[in-house]
Amino acid sequence: MKIPYLARAFMIVAFGTIISRIFGLFREIFSAKFFGTTFIYDAFLLAFMIPNFFRGLVAEGALSTAFIPVFTEYIVDEKKKSEIPEILNSCFTLSILITFSLFIIFFILSNLITKFFPITSKWFWVFDLLKFTFPYLIFISLASLNMGILHSYKHFLIPSLSPIILDIFWIFSLFFICPFFGESLNEKILGLCIGIILGGIGQFLFQLAGVKKRNISFRLNFNFTHPAIKKMVRLIIPVIFGVAVGPINLLTDYTLANFLSPGMVSALWFSTRVYQLPLGIFGISLSTVALPSLSENVSKLDFSSFRKNLYFAFRILLFLLLPSTIYLIIMRNEIITFLFKRGIFDVESVKLTAFPLACYSIGIMGYGAASILTRCFYSFKDTASPVKVGIWSIGINFFLDIVLMRFFAHGGIALSTSIVGFSNFAFLFWIFQKKHLRLEIGRLNFDFLKILFSSIIYGIFLCIFKHYFSTRFDLPLFIFTSIIGGVGVYLMFIKILKIKWDSLR
Repeated sequence: MKIPYLARAFMIVAFGTIISRIFGLFREIFSAKFFGTTFIYDAFLLAFMIPNFFRGLVAEGALSTAFIPVFTEYIVDEKKKSEIPEILNSCFTLSILITFSLFIIFFILSNLITKFFPITSKWFWVFDLLKFTFPYLIFISLASLNMGILHSYKHFLIPSLSPIILDIFWIFSLFFICPFFGESLNEKILGLCIGIILGGIGQFLFQLAGVKKRNISFRLNFNFTHPAIKKMVRLIIPVIFGVAVGPINLLTDYTLANFLSPGMVSALWFSTRVYQLPLGIFGISLSTVALPSLSENVSKLDFSSFRKNLYFAFRILLFLLLPSTIYLIIMRNEIITFLFKRGIFDVESVKLTAFPLACYSIGIMGYGAASILTRCFYSFKDTASPVKVGIWSIGINFFLDIVLMRFFAHGGIALSTSIVGFSNFAFLFWIFQKKHLRLEIGRLNFDFLKILFSSIIYGIFLCIFKHYFSTRFDLPLFIFTSIIGGVGVYLMFIKILKIKWDSLR
């Protein structure tokens, strides 16, 4: 696959992701206004995270990451194309069976825990709200299947825009559904649960329109004996463990934060939304568009193109994420104030949220690079190696959480996340070099030093600008001018240092 295709695909996904992230940011702005960093919003976020945890496992993990490499083989092979409907119908049926079964199990468990176990009010609300948030999993899993299909056909725009649907229903529920349930926050939160269920349904239907353009329709098929299904199942177990790392670590982080002072979970959530903006727009977008291309390169044994695609992706990643990291760390208080300080999100909420934002931002590069490397393993149909790294990651994250939160509270949890991101990348890189393909990174290291130097100059400019102008400009104007001026300085040094964007020859 030629590099220009990867660049075009990245721009499409990045565009869609930027739009969806903007909507997501407005969602969080309004959520902060109405619920702030309160204990009831802490409980809702944990209740929402649990179905999202399983979405990462059985949906985006099993039905996308294990699905794409296998399904791509049937797309490119003319003799096998007639088998596509049977494969997709089996995947559709499996998704419904698994997620509905999980809903029944957690509905029963939530009722048992709230009725028969002595738990604090914070945890009572978590389990009580879980009964209302869990149906979201059923619909978002089907939406993820649609996403996997569209990605396999190298159609990226609709899936990248899909999260907007959830954001729209979320915001709608804040203004129109939540007030219907009552005046108190404890009553209004039920309206937000209804909103996310509607959002899950909307995401499925939105992507279904794109799938139907491929003349694909779903029917129930309980025959799971097709070779493609068996192959996916063989890949699913290690894939689940591999993609579970992030959700498990996230759930661990927020569960531990719930034992701290009220508002810590919400503060971590809001800071996560901010640092994931550049990570999602740039890092995840790159890894998303890279997987089909890398899988095709490996299928054709075209390792020269594989290296070119990978090197190109890493250059773009460094170029975009290093300055993003520096900006978020230096301007953390201004960003949180500008985005969220309104309604019941007060000055104390700003302080509570800005600190973990800086700690999270340190790990942006690590997670972006690890995401791309993980796709490299999947393109080789090696789903076991990331699992080994994942097991290490879960253990070290829990250990660091316990240690660092004693010194830095919820900031320690965020710092632990960043450290784990870089350790993941280091282990993945070392294993990939030994097991699959030697990567000649000399040229890449040289480019990294150039980008790092440009980013340091960019950071110095931001510090000087902040010192002299933070009190002279209104906050929106200050942030706007700091971005424009900083980007100008950064690009000037990038041009002076003459970084070459062509792939290695």
